[in-house]
Amino acid sequence: MNRLGLLVLPMLLAATSFSLKPVRWSLVGGASPREVAAGRTVAITVQADIAKGWHIYSLTQQAGGPIPLRIGVQGAPDVTIRGLIKAPKPDKYFDQNFRMTTELYSGKPRFTIPVGLAGRAGKGVRRVEVTARYQVCSDKLCLPPRTDTVRVALSVVVTR
Repeated sequence: MNRLGLLVLPMLLAATSFSLKPVRWSLVGGASPREVAAGRTVAITVQADIAKGWHIYSLTQQAGGPIPLRIGVQGAPDVTIRGLIKAPKPDKYFDQNFRMTTELYSGKPRFTIPVGLAGRAGKGVRRVEVTARYQVCSDKLCLPPRTDTVRVALSVVVTR
């Protein structure tokens, strides 16, 4: 499929109200609040369940081609990502449509995010969302980029 087809087909699908969602994101390790001390970091792992025949692009995908995966945290001003996100090694593939080497994830890749809390954070529960912005493609088409969220509760404890 040529570049024009990669752009036009998703618009046609959207225009006909055809909905595809080949990626589902989930929290690994259950939904109970994760305990974290003020000033410390806790690891949160999310998993992308990618339908067979589809893939997303890596966190390190070069510019000039498909939309790379971006993971963030939002919802509480005293909660931030601290450090590098751990991700599996992506598969590399030269994509004729993009005319470049692409870095792909398929199957059930997991991403571990080091989430930190400000040192002066007060005790209590923080409800945050891990956001994943990505583009999903098959060998026939690419869907428009989307952002999905996974809700996480952090139980903040104060140590003295």
